[in-house]
Order: sequence, then C-alpha cells, then structure tokens
Amino acid sequence: MRIALTITELDPGGAEACLVNLACYLKHHQHEVQVFSLGPPPQSTKLTERLAAARVPWQCGGLTHVSQVRAARGWLRERLVAFSPEIIQSMLFHANAVTAWAARGMPCKVVGGVRVRQPQRYRWWIQSWAARAMERVVCVSQDVAEHCQRNEGIPPSKIVVIPNGIHLPTLPIPTPTNLWESFGIPPTARVLLFVGRLDPQKGIESLVARADALLGQLPEHHLVLLGDGPLRERITQQTAQLACRNRVHPVGWQPDPFPWMQQSEAILLPAKYEGMPNAILEAMAVGKPVVSFAVDGVRQLLGQDSLAQHQLVDSPSIDAFILQVVRLAQNPDMQQQCGTANHSRIEQHFQLDQQLAKYEQLYLALI
Repeated sequence: MRIALTITELDPGGAEACLVNLACYLKHHQHEVQVFSLGPPPQSTKLTERLAAARVPWQCGGLTHVSQVRAARGWLRERLVAFSPEIIQSMLFHANAVTAWAARGMPCKVVGGVRVRQPQRYRWWIQSWAARAMERVVCVSQDVAEHCQRNEGIPPSKIVVIPNGIHLPTLPIPTPTNLWESFGIPPTARVLLFVGRLDPQKGIESLVARADALLGQLPEHHLVLLGDGPLRERITQQTAQLACRNRVHPVGWQPDPFPWMQQSEAILLPAKYEGMPNAILEAMAVGKPVVSFAVDGVRQLLGQDSLAQHQLVDSPSIDAFILQVVRLAQNPDMQQQCGTANHSRIEQHFQLDQQLAKYEQLYLALI
C-alpha cells in the first residue's frame, strides 16, 4: 500500500511518537510511506532521525497559524497528488481538518486520528465536518470515542478504537549510578515523579502549588518534575517560593524517562484532560504505580480491579489528588502490588506492535 501520514507537527510528543512508530512499522512491513507535517521543522530531531533511519521521507510545511489554513491546504494537496496514496491517515485536530479539505476528490481513503477530547466547542463542529470526508476515525481510547459520538456527532460505524502501545523494556533498566546526585537530589531520596510537558493541560501548576502540603506529610520524599514547555519559567518561580523548595526539582526534558521512572516510587499525572497518556503507559511498562485523575484513557489502561482504585482520583480536586498520593506513598506493599498489576496489563493488552498491526489491518480492509 501507498500510505500518507499527516500530522500538525513533529516535535516530540505522544501523538507525534505514535505517528512515527506507525510510519516505521508500515515501512518495515513493505508499505510505501511518506510523512507530511503542517508545522515547521521540529526543534528536536529525535523523531525525524527515526524516520530517516527507517528511510521514510518526511516534509514540513511551516504552516500552522489559522491565517495560513488555505496555504496549508494547497501545500498538502500538491504533495498528496504527487504521492498518490491509497490511504491517508491524519492525526491531531489541525491535521484532521486540513487533510480532509486537501484530500477532497482524491481517489483514496482518508482515516482521521483523534487523540484527545477537544475542550472547545467550535473544534467539535470542525472535526465533525472533517469526519464526513473520512472512511474511519481512529480514537485513542474508548472515552475519546464516546465523546466523538456524543458531542461531535460522528457515526459509531465510522469510529475505531486503537489504543496507544509501548515496547516493553527489559527490566531492570540500566540506570546511571549518579542519576539523582547529578541534579542535586540525595541518592537515598524517595522520589515522586512527574513526567510530561510543562503545559496548563497537565495540571503541573496546581501540583507545584500544593507541594508544601504534599511533602509536609512525606518528610523522606522529593518531587521531581521531568519535562519542558511553556510553563517552565512559571514552575521555576513557583518552586523558589515553596517552603520545601529544596525537595522539588525541575530537571527539564530528558531523552529517556525509563531510568527516572524505575528509580521512583510512583509517577504522578495531575492532568486536566488527556486521550490516553503515554506517561501512564511508560510507568506501567516499568512496573510502577501511578496516581492520576480519572481523565480519558486512564481507566482503560489500569483496568477495573480494586488496585486501579488506589491509583485513580475521581474528584477533580487537587487536594483529593494529594491525599491519594500520600496514601500510596505511605504504603510500600500497595505500591508493589499496583506496579506488578500495571506491568501485567501492558504485557497483555498494550504492546506496541499489537496496536500498530490494527492500523495495518484497518487499511487493508478499506482498499
């Protein structure tokens, strides 16, 4: 098959990593694949280096502002016509909308990709319009699929759920002996780890604002913040104002989160909304417990048993989140039970190649 993959941008992120994983998988399975990003060339080349290594051609349009939507459509259409794909798979809101417009009238099948429940109503209408030009819409979780049906009016017959997946790392993961010390963290620290983009969506401001309340109840613990983003300066300022500032450590973006996760007691996700969070997938893959608000996709990952309830926070209150973290941090036996169950869930249901094969099977069924 000739398959075009379109996306809003290629800077490292969950959806971007999924698309690159899919491109490499399809190429490995003898399909002809090209990637088209509407945005500018990424600042980090982590994902584009993988595409180059797999010999998957990629192009960037540098056209993401709303005023450039007509130019983006023309840029993408010109390249799609030249490539003449049998399947076009788009991912993320902007790429879904522009791809549906650019591919209109082309003799190919368009498949959309919805990664998160859009909070703005006008985006529901645009995505509903785009879905009319699509044969299928792939949703990353059952929660997102239900939102698309209920609020965007996308017919159930068009919707397919394909969760995120992950390669199970070989445990234990090799870890630098001075991982903590190199960032001023005591080697004996009991670490609670946040992994994610420093963005309002992730709820990081609320977590840092309540760090004194959290760590005041856990005198042996430190809070480590792994990630970068638009709130970096704000988080640095917040941290400097804390009474426990010597136990809160923003360490920036790190290329490999697994060693950090393996050396931590639990991974925290105070996000306000998600589709299916990769940080939770990664934590589960290394056998770690998590604490997360019950945002989209998390229940599907953790399952329905009693151990999941020790890791989920149904209330949107940050105080309820802090309480759940404290309970888990004070119960090492429960941490171990949750971590073991989490690893088993990934092994059984969320391995990467299992999920990528579902895309290939979908495309083959459409042509």
